[in-house]
Amino acid sequence: AAFPEDPPLSLGSGGRAIPEPVHHFLEESDLICGIGCSFGITGFGLYIPRYESKIIHATIDPADLNRALRADFPLVGDAKLTLRSLLDALGPLAHPAAEARKAAGVEAEIAQRKQAWLDGWMPKLTSEESPLSPYRVIWDLMHTVDRSKTIIPHDAGSPRDQLSPFWESTAPLSYIGWGKTTQLG
Repeated sequence: AAFPEDPPLSLGSGGRAIPEPVHHFLEESDLICGIGCSFGITGFGLYIPRYESKIIHATIDPADLNRALRADFPLVGDAKLTLRSLLDALGPLAHPAAEARKAAGVEAEIAQRKQAWLDGWMPKLTSEESPLSPYRVIWDLMHTVDRSKTIIPHDAGSPRDQLSPFWESTAPLSYIGWGKTTQLG
């Protein structure tokens, strides 16, 4: 949850369990940009397909570069400064009217894919069965609390995979996830 997940261009979070739009756009992308990540291979993380996609990997730790995934464009530096430099470099290439039309089409595709994916999950997310489904608990919680003022971690085990695809963070750093729980001991 480094970024809010409710803007129209947000696909959702990545992990072992992911929303369908994340899967679709990873498969279809020609460029994947990882900022402040290791791209490490783990059973708890997101699989990054290598197909024809070019990889931009920006990290503060050079030891993370090319360790698990070869970067076509490796960048070492602070995430905020690196993003600012990229935006400054790309600024002259952007054409506001064309970019707005393109973004509107992508926003519509993301919204359609999210809705179709959620529609398929609604029976579990709104199930009245007893005992309550964990998906129902997450769905109800997400629609009860003020997410802009809520920090939510997942419990160990399967709750991570039940929470991360569906919980939509609305404020940066409001979801705390981890790959293993050994650091909790």
